[in-house]
Amino acid sequence: MLTPVTPPRRHQPSPTEAHAVKEPAPTLIVLTNFFPESRRALRFAAELAGPLAAPLVLLHLDAMAAQYPNEPVDTTPADCRELRHDLQQLADELPRPATIELASGRLSWVLADVAQRHAPALFVLGRPADEQADFELSEAIVAELRAAHLPLLLVPEVYAGPDRPQHLAVATDDEPFVLHTGARAAQLLLRQLMPGQVTVVTASPLQDDNVCAAALHHVRTSGLLPAPGPEPTVEGFYATQTEQGLLHAIATTQADWLVLLAHPRRYLDQLLHHSITKRMLHWSPVPVLVVPSQTSRRRAPKRPTQLDNGFLI
Repeated sequence: MLTPVTPPRRHQPSPTEAHAVKEPAPTLIVLTNFFPESRRALRFAAELAGPLAAPLVLLHLDAMAAQYPNEPVDTTPADCRELRHDLQQLADELPRPATIELASGRLSWVLADVAQRHAPALFVLGRPADEQADFELSEAIVAELRAAHLPLLLVPEVYAGPDRPQHLAVATDDEPFVLHTGARAAQLLLRQLMPGQVTVVTASPLQDDNVCAAALHHVRTSGLLPAPGPEPTVEGFYATQTEQGLLHAIATTQADWLVLLAHPRRYLDQLLHHSITKRMLHWSPVPVLVVPSQTSRRRAPKRPTQLDNGFLI
């Protein structure tokens, strides 16, 4: 007589397990040349990519072709082979494997093509310590990335802090915003890095707790920060010039990364305040993560006592 065998019960995943899909690490695309700021950005990106198992791409742009696409550029095949060989030597010095790409052509086309092929892509750029250094191509790259709503991580050459952020400062104001679809790589990076502390910082010449509370609320509900993750707090700083307030915030909170939410602002704000993002990219002593966003239609009613800073564009 055969004894019936009860089939083993199949494991039914819990709702948490069912939705726990491992997200891919963003590809870190490092704008690469042979100057000190680029070498610093390369080391930083390689150290960042290691624990995340993030793909690493060394992208070399032909400066003349990128900035002056209508000008003839005399580049022979032998030149390309030598350049690739020299870039490979840079890659061999890194603690993890990297892919090398040489690009020539209109800057906007090159960046869009690279971002599409390596999506989700985060661009990494070094900033020279010497204020007199040639930063023209880098400024053009920043402008094109912002226009294309692509995230950027700028690394100061002199930065000596940790590659993984332990204390994140998020700079914003009371303006409602939503993340742009191009912000996905930045979101993935923050979720996988999981900073231990997050502080939302505002800068204003007047004391207004409502601005601080609104800024904290918008960051909490934006999806920018990892969940579950550290509960963000908020601190307000006095400043007639917003960039000075943000520099003070970095020093006071001892944040080791700064997040800037880059979104277009009203025309009058742009006339009065220009680009705080651009100035912080020049002056921040810590790495700056620029996250593309856009102004939300859900606008809070203006209060007579509220001062509109409009400090992120």
